[in-house]
Amino acid sequence: MSSIVFQTDKKTGTKYAYESVSYWDKEKKQPRSKRKYIGRVDPETGEIIPKGNRTSNTPQKQCDPSVLPDLREELCSKEKEIADLKRELSALSQKYERAVHTLSKIERLAKEKLEE
Repeated sequence: MSSIVFQTDKKTGTKYAYESVSYWDKEKKQPRSKRKYIGRVDPETGEIIPKGNRTSNTPQKQCDPSVLPDLREELCSKEKEIADLKRELSALSQKYERAVHTLSKIERLAKEKLEE
């Protein structure tokens, strides 16, 4: 048997709607229920707002075409900066690997000197 169950979030006071389906659990030998989220309940009208449609009531922001050239220029600038940082990271990574290799050599030589 299926029914709609309403649950209120105590922190926010938001009311949610779930479809509840009852079934018999053979192992525990008692009835259980599975819930499926339907949506949020509109506090003013009491209607269920289906999941995924929350943003449909908000107006879409329109992009000002006069800003596009500035944004393109900024994007190109940022892409160049990212490429430069990647090259710098690569160079620093190589330096780090050489330093680790040199340090391991020094440790090995120091260990050999102590054993003598």
